[in-house]
Amino acid sequence: MVATSVDNPGDVVYPDCDGAPMADNPTQGRAIRYLVHGFERLFHGRPDVFVGGDFFWYPVEGQPTIVQAPDVTVIAGLPGPIADRDMPSYRQWVYGGYVLLAVEVLSPSNTWRDMARRLAFYDRYGVHEYWVFDPYEGVLQVYARQGDRLALVGGEEPVVCPVTGVTAAVVEGRIHVTEPDGRVWLTPLEESLRLEAATQRADAAAERAAVEARRADAAVAEAAALRAELARLRTAGGSDAP
Repeated sequence: MVATSVDNPGDVVYPDCDGAPMADNPTQGRAIRYLVHGFERLFHGRPDVFVGGDFFWYPVEGQPTIVQAPDVTVIAGLPGPIADRDMPSYRQWVYGGYVLLAVEVLSPSNTWRDMARRLAFYDRYGVHEYWVFDPYEGVLQVYARQGDRLALVGGEEPVVCPVTGVTAAVVEGRIHVTEPDGRVWLTPLEESLRLEAATQRADAAAERAAVEARRADAAVAEAAALRAELARLRTAGGSDAP
């Protein structure tokens, strides 16, 4: 990418998007949503972390042609929480922080040569970890910063990612992520279905408990009625005695 000098950086326009869709097709889109959703959960409670998808990143002030939009971006080291609407693009000199992770998910229009160019960009501008996932061939590559450069991590799956701490692999053509504590990431749909099933189980358990409570109340009432009847009979028998 060729950079041009700018006399007054304050007059520079940094577009927030290029008008292209976030994903070229459902296969790519599912992988992107899975990763954005997972990293949002992983870093929940970290006010210094921002997770975005197809998010424009400008690493150099005054150079709007130096830009990349990873399919998934994890930014760390921010001075505080930032809402999506308050950071339409990541102008690094404005917001501070650094790119902890950049992920590219190949679409049919991408090539590995494209990914190599992006690797060079991410290497140059300080990305700490870089993933490339090809959902069509089921190939995952993970790079992590070692010294002043990004280096390929391992050669076989699953890959333990040294920066983010998760373990990544390709299972039946889909990317599969596990957290250090063993928790497996689910897709948003899988989480929704699991929550729905758990809610149904909880509702059924509550209904069973309510039925048992009603039975217990009925048994208590019946026992009380029997005691009252016995007491009445004893009283009646005593009054009939000569």
